[in-house]
Amino acid sequence: MEFENLADAKQLMQHISNLLPHNNCYYQAFTFFGSINFTTSSEYREELKEFLENFIIENGVNFLTEEAAKFYPNLVRLYGWL
Repeated sequence: MEFENLADAKQLMQHISNLLPHNNCYYQAFTFFGSINFTTSSEYREELKEFLENFIIENGVNFLTEEAAKFYPNLVRLYGWL
């Protein structure tokens, strides 16, 4: 997946949140970043990058469903793009 703008990032986060059960420890974060409309794009970008950095460092992929985990490489690419 290639990222051209923050709408692409939001779409990915929303897609992953739809694949997670509501009791997953990351469900709220993915839902938040998949639906939020920040007042500035830089605020969204900074918050999302911080979340993804922590998610990657904490090896959060281990907490995703098998289907959602398939998108982990996209999350790493998104982090690099941000």
